[in-house]
Amino acid sequence: MTSHALIDGIVAVPATPFTESGCIDGDSLRRYARDALAHGAAGFLAPAVAGEVETLTEAEREIVVGTLLEESAGRVPVIGGATDPDPAARLRHAKRFLEMGCHGVLAYLPYKGNDSEIESAVRELGTLNPPLLMIQDLDWTGGSLPIPLIERLHREVPQFSWIKVETADRCRKISAILDATGGSLRVGTAGPDMIELLDRGVHSFLITFSIPVYARIWAHYRAGRRAEALALYRRLLPCLTFMATHQKVQWRFTKALLRAEGIFATKRVRLPVPELDSVELKLVADLAEYARQLSAEVAATAS
Repeated sequence: MTSHALIDGIVAVPATPFTESGCIDGDSLRRYARDALAHGAAGFLAPAVAGEVETLTEAEREIVVGTLLEESAGRVPVIGGATDPDPAARLRHAKRFLEMGCHGVLAYLPYKGNDSEIESAVRELGTLNPPLLMIQDLDWTGGSLPIPLIERLHREVPQFSWIKVETADRCRKISAILDATGGSLRVGTAGPDMIELLDRGVHSFLITFSIPVYARIWAHYRAGRRAEALALYRRLLPCLTFMATHQKVQWRFTKALLRAEGIFATKRVRLPVPELDSVELKLVADLAEYARQLSAEVAATAS
């Protein structure tokens, strides 16, 4: 693998910022990228679920990816989110992002019990020869990828070097994947159980908000300071608990946090998700301020 493929750390997965008129807010996205880089992000992945990818046009996808490539300037890898329900469009996105200079591509391949369908998609993406091919294992719309299939495709398609595991059983599944591949398949993930995921050997944590806090937790853990990592992780639990119990409005929550930090200019969401009710509005405002203060505190102190 190239050095950029050997990511170890926090990969920032930006929410897509929109202006009040509904266009992509490039200034806010640049602020996000600069803040993430300043506070230890090891890479970017976009556009993804957190970035409301299904609402973006092809031109808008390119704006997001192009902005991150410009801001990263080769310092950290940028992984282009090529997910699309249309296989031809998925391949087109992946090819375009690699042409633009992305260090890798990600694709979510829904598993519907058909191994050959997944195999064809992975092999097809592999023909583009991306330095890093990350497959997303997500069970929101059905089943999750079988471990024997993951292991075989990793062995037979050299470009398939990363998997992003976001299944309901991700903790044990990550251990099983690492065991099955002898640790050669690198694993990224997200979720409220960061310390357990680190204990299980993940190589990357992919997150949208509070980059300084997540990066500090990662640094503590990698330096052998698990107790310090655990203590700081526990301070994030109010936000993580809200996210875990209010998944249908998570986009509104993350944008409120980014707005409170002065990174996003608006909290506008394109997805047809529920509006926050009066109780949620207060909780989100309180948590956004709490997260802002925690990020500022961590950013102001040495690791």
